[in-house]
Amino acid sequence: MLRRGFLRASVGLALTTLVAPGIGLAAENHIAQAIAQINKAIPYGEEPQHSSSFVQHIDNAIDHAVMAQRAHANSHVKKAIRYLRRARRIAYGTHFLSYSRRGAALAKKALAQLQAAG
Repeated sequence: MLRRGFLRASVGLALTTLVAPGIGLAAENHIAQAIAQINKAIPYGEEPQHSSSFVQHIDNAIDHAVMAQRAHANSHVKKAIRYLRRARRIAYGTHFLSYSRRGAALAKKALAQLQAAG
């Protein structure tokens, strides 16, 4: 009986050791992809004619940031998601330069938060 419990604990520890590092790598990969999407979005946010491209890249960045937050919770990622959602809400459906630039400024704040998390 004692051996069986020890064996289960050993197998459980081995599986945890194998799976846990993968979670951290997945979160870092999603953070890197979110950063890449924000870097693509910012130039579009500074041009009012391309607000739809800005919003598309921000949507992709939000998706990756949310997946990174689910894989490994982090306060910087949480703030970045909040900034990205605000940027999307401001820039969605408008072609006014002031709104586009405000969205780009929020995207830059989100970028700084994700770089701090990564």
